[in-house]
Amino acid sequence: MFSHRPFMGFEANLAIQQQKSSCSIEELLSRTKRLTQLLKARFEPYVRRSERMKVSELLLRLKDACPDAVVLLLPSYSNYMEVEELRNVALVAEPWTCERHRDVDGTTTEVHHPAGHGYTLDADAATDESWPERVVILSPQPGEIDAWPRGDPEVVSDNAPLEDGIREQALLARRRMVADGRLLSADEFRTRLGVSKKHFGRLLKEGSIFGVDVDGHLCYPALLAASRHKRKRLQAICRIIVPAPPESRQDFLWSARGSLGGRSPLQMLDDDNDYRRLRDLAKAWAAEYSRTSVKLYEGEHESEPIGIESLYTAIAEIDTRKPLWARASKALHDHGYEWPLGPRPEARRFTLFVERQSAGYAQTVQEACVQILAKNDVVRVRTVFASGTRDSETVSVGKHRNVVDVAKKVIAHLRKR
Repeated sequence: MFSHRPFMGFEANLAIQQQKSSCSIEELLSRTKRLTQLLKARFEPYVRRSERMKVSELLLRLKDACPDAVVLLLPSYSNYMEVEELRNVALVAEPWTCERHRDVDGTTTEVHHPAGHGYTLDADAATDESWPERVVILSPQPGEIDAWPRGDPEVVSDNAPLEDGIREQALLARRRMVADGRLLSADEFRTRLGVSKKHFGRLLKEGSIFGVDVDGHLCYPALLAASRHKRKRLQAICRIIVPAPPESRQDFLWSARGSLGGRSPLQMLDDDNDYRRLRDLAKAWAAEYSRTSVKLYEGEHESEPIGIESLYTAIAEIDTRKPLWARASKALHDHGYEWPLGPRPEARRFTLFVERQSAGYAQTVQEACVQILAKNDVVRVRTVFASGTRDSETVSVGKHRNVVDVAKKVIAHLRKR
């Protein structure tokens, strides 16, 4: 870990040597203390930043960033002339392996790789440790991931497409699950559940059960049919986590989590208090896989304008199965992400767009636009839905005059209808 201590010792000793003949001991101690405080303020932020970065911390740090700012990557031990633009983000569905190697001097090094690769060559089973870990990969390589330069097709190298390597390892892992009985065919799974084909289809449609793709065939996690689990509660949790990909749902159910006291969701089904705690966690976890955004643009539009900066943008992570206007209201009130921070322009004529986006997809889906014309204490509202349905009405907004306040009033009205 990067530390400021060697710098503090060197600078403090230098100051002492320079000041020996010209100041008293008390003054020297005072100056040394001030120097120590100065160096601590200078280097302490870098000490904190050397800790492992989680997605939650990354989002928190970017909360106040301009959405039009370019993201640059600075490699280790490089200067600012060697920065590269971020070109791609890979959301990895399957957990990777993190290895922590311990050197003889006590220092540690962490290495990440797909779970199916086995241990690295320099790993020492006697002193090192490893565990599964969820990762997100940021890369400066341009273009779509599938178009990246390919290396030797027989070897997964550093030049191979990240997503291709990840998919290959995930497929191999699922094949092993089929071989050892952790994934079942539809017929075997239905037999274990003891349900008819019609009931099986209904459970699948509502999200109470799910399958994962293995070589073009859906296979079902055996844990969903295990009699030792409270099946109704397990199926209720499955319905909550539907927004996530099936592979991620399977990982969620059987992976131990620190937020659950080191237990897995499957171990939280028996006790009532544990189950309530699990439901809350499942809702929050599922919300991370979808988001709703509200954008305000000056003027009257039916599709989001290109090349025009929005008056205001707010984004919230929320399950897209919830009602449209409830999601829009949450985005406007939660302050999870909003830009700009202020001041807000006065409301005259503007358009509000509600869009949804699923994790792993850059494309957003427009669900509705609301054209708003403010006049005195009332506004004329014209709503255009993605289905083509149109609706016009007049809404009283009182004395709230900036665009965000008016937007909140209009959305609150639309929620009540």
